[in-house]
Amino acid sequence: MAQSSTTKILFAGLAGLAAGVAIGLLFAPESGSKARKRLKKRVKEVSENFREEFSDEIEKIKTILDPDGEKESTNNFRNKKAKSKTS
Repeated sequence: MAQSSTTKILFAGLAGLAAGVAIGLLFAPESGSKARKRLKKRVKEVSENFREEFSDEIEKIKTILDPDGEKESTNNFRNKKAKSKTS
């Protein structure tokens, strides 16, 4: 199955992010605790930017996976599964 250009861009971005984080950690001139705090802040910023950038694509994927809009919580699924085992 061929990947769409959006998917390719997404994977390339994630790969670039991972490479950047790895290189940054290897060459970081600060202590571990400071580096972790800085990294945590940066990851939060990147994830927020990612959500903003790809919110339309995420909604499209959700629509494809659940076309009827039936959102069943995990707990309800587990409860139904447990009831079916006892029945």
